[in-house]
Amino acid sequence: MEMGADKRMNIRDDIHFFDMSRYTVTADIEKRANETYIRRELEKRFPTDVFTQITVTHNSTGEYRAKASWFEKLWGAGKPVTDLPEYYEVEILHKTGQHTEDLIVWSPVVWNDRFAGTAGGGTGIGGRNYLTKPDNCSRGWTVPYAVCNGFTAATMYAGNIDGWKDHTIDAKTGKLDRELYENWRIRSTHNMTVFGKAVAEILHDRPVRYAYMNGGSGGGRQCLMEVQNYPQDYNGVWASCPAINWHYFLMGGFWPEVVMREKQHFLSPKKNSFFLEQVYKKYGGKKNFYRMTQKPEFDADSCVGMNSPGGVITQADADVMNEIWRGPHRRNGEPLWYGYYPGCKNWQVLIPIGTYYYPTPFSKKIKPFILGPLYARWITENPKQTFETMTWDAYVELFDQGTAKFGDNLADNACIDEFVQAGGKLMIDHGMDDPLIPTEGTIDYYKKLVWHFGGKSIVDTFCRLYINPGDNHGNCWGNGPGITQSAGMKALVAWVEQGLAPDKIHTVRINSKNGTLLEEGVASPL
Repeated sequence: MEMGADKRMNIRDDIHFFDMSRYTVTADIEKRANETYIRRELEKRFPTDVFTQITVTHNSTGEYRAKASWFEKLWGAGKPVTDLPEYYEVEILHKTGQHTEDLIVWSPVVWNDRFAGTAGGGTGIGGRNYLTKPDNCSRGWTVPYAVCNGFTAATMYAGNIDGWKDHTIDAKTGKLDRELYENWRIRSTHNMTVFGKAVAEILHDRPVRYAYMNGGSGGGRQCLMEVQNYPQDYNGVWASCPAINWHYFLMGGFWPEVVMREKQHFLSPKKNSFFLEQVYKKYGGKKNFYRMTQKPEFDADSCVGMNSPGGVITQADADVMNEIWRGPHRRNGEPLWYGYYPGCKNWQVLIPIGTYYYPTPFSKKIKPFILGPLYARWITENPKQTFETMTWDAYVELFDQGTAKFGDNLADNACIDEFVQAGGKLMIDHGMDDPLIPTEGTIDYYKKLVWHFGGKSIVDTFCRLYINPGDNHGNCWGNGPGITQSAGMKALVAWVEQGLAPDKIHTVRINSKNGTLLEEGVASPL
């Protein structure tokens, strides 16, 4: 339903979904909220683990401000978090072999008996820079978001540099640090969960009744890795636009560059945009296009000879465009991974959000998404290597090397029988207009579940997949409505605790600048 441009809803700030009215302050929590007591209790529970430092901080100010670099501030980090309930922060430094991981737990004095596992994004899996202001329209809850709803919540540095860095590469040797890789892949997320639950129970002197995890993108990968590797950790998990097949889609970011180099033909931003406009026209305009539930079909050859803002469309232009849409493949035609839907703007100018970007509007050289080269260096174990001259054959070789080396991180294991037997519930959502992670990879995972468990009716009892037309990469300000944080979590909690399967979830599309409600919709399971 389209809404008037003047109608506003405070959707971004409407973060409360859990009723805290029947909960009271935990008695004598201040007596247990000290370093000595928490250390003693943790060492009882985990006698073989080494906790090098434990600190406890009481915050009753209602405000928290995280330190952030200028780059992190561009993404919203470092803004003050306000309207917080009274809580205790417990920070734990924990040894993992030669490295130390940093666990941060916030536990409100008025606790709802539930634990919230949070996640990161990109190559970051958590940490203090993810203690950001709650945003109901960015999928993947933060520690403050969960705490405002009465959950004890945790986040974790994995012993590496948090952020978009080569953090698994040893700076001195250039070699992959397998210990750090394992921390990043799954171990630290699991440790965050078991230690975070323990802290909640130690502080409040009662057990965790339910545990939930939610994350988007790289955080969605973390969610599915938990379900697949530690099925007892969580009762309910919501993975949004999950980075399933991490290796495949990051290597896919090199494909447009490889195509243009192979064909020795540059496709300008203006001509790229023109092809998108022609796709929209075929399907009745942009608005109609972003309401489609089926993959659009389009042959770029149909545009040859047309005048575009970038000049006449040539056959060479069409060949490049078709190859990009087709996606990575071997010379014999065997597909390596999916391309993007015709009409999906999986590229940007200047800003590296998308499969690839143009450094300038006039540049005749494109660059892959920022994480692509970082990840490729994990494969080559050469921190200084560039890939600007990579040929098609070299690309395929690198693709195969990564598949062999990092197959344990694909997060595509459908054998989640233990999670299902324990009563676990799994929600997955993905936007059809995701410019980073092809939706088809997520659909493939759902199909694997259906095959493994013997039918959709069985899978429907524990997993629901929502594919939303026009929805973007983990937010509600794309070209179509998406699930808000509160709507998704409310649905997941009701499913886990009341058995109410989420057949329909309310969705919204907003103006990212002023929060104006532009459109409402309903997400239905696949």
